[in-house]
Amino acid sequence: MPRPRVPDRRGRILAAARELLLASGWAHVTVADVAARAGIGKGAVYLEFSGKPAILEAVLVRAARGLTAAVHARVLDAPGLVDLPTVYRFGVEALLDEPVMRALYLGDETVLGDHVHEVADDRYVRRMAWLADYVDDLQRAGVLDASAPAGTVVRMLGMFTLGMVHAPGVLGGTSATELSAAVGLFADVVGRGLAPDAPADPEAARAAQLALLRRLDEQLDVLGRADEPADRPADRPADRPTNKGAR
Repeated sequence: MPRPRVPDRRGRILAAARELLLASGWAHVTVADVAARAGIGKGAVYLEFSGKPAILEAVLVRAARGLTAAVHARVLDAPGLVDLPTVYRFGVEALLDEPVMRALYLGDETVLGDHVHEVADDRYVRRMAWLADYVDDLQRAGVLDASAPAGTVVRMLGMFTLGMVHAPGVLGGTSATELSAAVGLFADVVGRGLAPDAPADPEAARAAQLALLRRLDEQLDVLGRADEPADRPADRPADRPTNKGAR
């Protein structure tokens, strides 16, 4: 007789992996450790994940979902105009509140070990395409100067975002204060340099921010399912912070 399935097994594995990651550092964590913390057999972990790298990827994706949900809530709650400097500030605040994402962007090797900040799929290529729509929406909303070449603006924003991901591996780790100051200065310089003369449309600007966050959330949902077994029952609600329920 087959052994009954552990309720929300995948969620328990990810919660256990996150706890161990933050407590001991990923380099010192084994699949057996994750299984023991989750209260399941080691073999059951491999029914959900192909191995330790896949577990870490899923933990990072889950943390990124929480980050986008937090930014989404801040955008909805903010009074008045949510311009480029404001949304960057929201992003940094949410990032620093999420320990796993904070470790990733600060290059904290005590947490993530030698995790390589590179991906082989096309997630960043797709985000560049979304940035084009985002910049176009912000220009129509009067947040960014419509005379600025949209392609150049997109390339600049994309290069900065990718630089944040790869900087720890090239330049070494940084502090939360330094990261916040660097991002804030970049957003402020861009916001002032591309500010149009006419007043902006706050509702159109907010809609542009939310549209980009929805696209990011949908991509993270796909990435989060990438390593799931094909015959796995749908238990996503227990394992997924979502922007859709934020408001």
